[in-house]
Amino acid sequence: MNKQPVNSAGGEKKPTQQLRVATLLDNNRARFAISLVLALFAWMYVTMVIQTNTVQTITNIPVDFSYGSVSYTQQGLSIVNQPEYTVSVVASGDGYLIGNLSKDDFIVYPDYSSVKGSGEMKLRLNVRCTASGSNAIDVSLKKENSTVNVIFDTVGDLKLPITVATRNVTIEEGYILNRAVALPGEVNLTGPVGELEKIKTVVAEFDVDGKLQGNTQVRVPLKYLDEEGHEVPFTYTTSDVNEAEVSLTVYKLAEMPISISFVNKPLGFDESVLKYSLSQESLRVAGPADVVDRLGEMAVGTIDLSTFALDKVYELPVTLPNGIVSQENLKRINVSFDCSGLSTKTLNLPADTAVEVINLPSGYTIAVESERIHNVELYGPPDVLEGLTAQSVVARIDIDDLSLVVGQQNIAVSIYVPSAPQVFAVGTYTVQCKIESNG
Repeated sequence: MNKQPVNSAGGEKKPTQQLRVATLLDNNRARFAISLVLALFAWMYVTMVIQTNTVQTITNIPVDFSYGSVSYTQQGLSIVNQPEYTVSVVASGDGYLIGNLSKDDFIVYPDYSSVKGSGEMKLRLNVRCTASGSNAIDVSLKKENSTVNVIFDTVGDLKLPITVATRNVTIEEGYILNRAVALPGEVNLTGPVGELEKIKTVVAEFDVDGKLQGNTQVRVPLKYLDEEGHEVPFTYTTSDVNEAEVSLTVYKLAEMPISISFVNKPLGFDESVLKYSLSQESLRVAGPADVVDRLGEMAVGTIDLSTFALDKVYELPVTLPNGIVSQENLKRINVSFDCSGLSTKTLNLPADTAVEVINLPSGYTIAVESERIHNVELYGPPDVLEGLTAQSVVARIDIDDLSLVVGQQNIAVSIYVPSAPQVFAVGTYTVQCKIESNG
């Protein structure tokens, strides 16, 4: 007789329950999940119970030199060597804490408490762990990473002009180096005061082969020199520029005869009647070759004939054409006249016959209302002046020189003698006129 299965109350599984467990164990996914859960519990047990003092080394942790920097910056100091330094940290503690650490969980910084002034110092490094649960983690630096060398100094700024130094530069015969400039014209330096104090001159050294007879440009590196002209090597100083564009302006030399010019001279005037001498007959100048080659003589100043006086010595400022420079730094010349061949004569001119009008626009009329032009002073050779009468002299009105206004107007006239081009008038003269419009 077959025995009946015992029920669950009797502690013996029913056939259906045994079948369900067997089926579950035969399933691959179920077995994997069960294995994973068991492995997790096993790892937690090992790390929390068995591995309570795990040790791990974390590498390539950068040293934060700004951490706690107020202790030296308040002394006016700065770190001038700007070190980039990484270290390795040894961490020990419970495995479940240690296993999650990375280099971002640590701050490594120098101990600045011993910094009292400028100079190089070996500083002890400190390390802090910022991870959660850091109180249960012991951290330390490897012995070879426990110190760092730092250089402290007062940092300053220095601005110096850039000087152009020409070396092995030869200028062609008949030419001259007029100017040598550098762009930019100055350099700004930042660095330790101890280094900056050594620098006295900044030089852009120009060196070129061959003979120069024209303008030249070249980019050259800058050199920093001490008081004795020796180059100063930089360790920690920086500059805003490291090179400059050097321009050499080379001019052509010339010896030019000096002349003067006259203004307010009469129509057709013969200047040969004015015999003068100059305090300097020629002027040594320099300028661009094409400009110098076009110059015949150097008209350095002007004399107003309306203010001419016998035996007067004129002091004229030297005015040179654009681009031309004097090699003698000549500012003024004296002009004296030989007036032995000149005389004077004064005439009163009848306005109705002496005045002539030119360039009067159509639609306008002009009437001279002055009767005479009094005391017209004429200069010229005595024999020429002797035969002059008032009828020989013309007082010209050139309307092109006027701002034409309808009504009464005093108008300046220019005096000339058509039959005697050696004669000129001194002074200014006007006539009263009435201008009408026919429009």
